[in-house]
Amino acid sequence: MGALFFITTNQCFSTVSAAELFITERKLFVHEYISGYYRVSVYFLSKILSDITLRTVTSVIFSCIVYFMIGLKSSAAEFLVFTLTVTLVAYTATAMTMAISADQSVVALANIFMTITFVFMMIFSGLLVNLPSIMDWLAWLKYFSIPRYGLAALKINEFVGLKFCDEAGIRNMSAAGTNCSVSAAGLTCTGEQYLDYLGIEYTTWGLWENHVALTAMTFIFFIIAYLKLRYIKKFT
Repeated sequence: MGALFFITTNQCFSTVSAAELFITERKLFVHEYISGYYRVSVYFLSKILSDITLRTVTSVIFSCIVYFMIGLKSSAAEFLVFTLTVTLVAYTATAMTMAISADQSVVALANIFMTITFVFMMIFSGLLVNLPSIMDWLAWLKYFSIPRYGLAALKINEFVGLKFCDEAGIRNMSAAGTNCSVSAAGLTCTGEQYLDYLGIEYTTWGLWENHVALTAMTFIFFIIAYLKLRYIKKFT
């Protein structure tokens, strides 16, 4: 759990560098745009494609190193889902960074906004706080947490099918009258029981809905970033 949490958190905070894309070249962009060198859409797409390519390569390399170093499931399907999840988290965090920094003129100020946002999202990611125990009037905030979707997908991908107790251990606990599910002692025998305790739906849709949510958030943030560039103040 700790490893999966820090993987998603690392992917979020590693995208802070994307804030400099639009801020450092703002004056040059405004000068070239009003001079008729290119349209905003062309400039925006070129920046997006170059940065997305970089995030994809680094995410794949990161996954190849971390996945086998930690010793997660030795299956090609699970590895591909892991890589896809890590990459989508990087995409979404990058898009949010661009959406925040598109209309900023100071890199330090944009970094403060992004850091505060990511720290807030970490609280509702599902590790620091047990999400089912959150009060109803605060529970809706979890739907805005990028790490939550990534962590939930990684947990489903890793924990489904795992068994923490061997047959001898189950027989001994049963003979002693100990419940193998989550008990007062915190004992679990399967990964599914642990996911139930966390309030995570581990069906097929329960896994892929996290990827759908990350993809939707990515497009929304990209649209916000484009609109900020499109209507940025170009004349003084």
